Amino acid sequence: MARFNKASTLNRVLLLLEKLPSGKAIEILCHKRNRMVKILKKNEDYFLITERGFWEEDFEVEKKELRKLLKKLIKREFPRSHKLWVFQR
Repeated sequence: MARFNKASTLNRVLLLLEKLPSGKAIEILCHKRNRMVKILKKNEDYFLITERGFWEEDFEVEKKELRKLLKKLIKREFPRSHKLWVFQR
């Protein structure tokens, strides 16, 4: 889809998730594409987040908790990246 600055990725992803239909996903990847955070929209209020890279964890969160968790995961998974890939699947 596109490469975004790491600082603006969180806001862009949240805007994309608002428009995304249920059952679709957004992936955030580093430059080498070996680390990933995937956000699957289950329905309007619940999201399944999969983290693959330094840590391998799965989270199921409500919409109100999404921003805080994504901020933490982007910081933790992409500490030295300046640009991130964002794909809609």
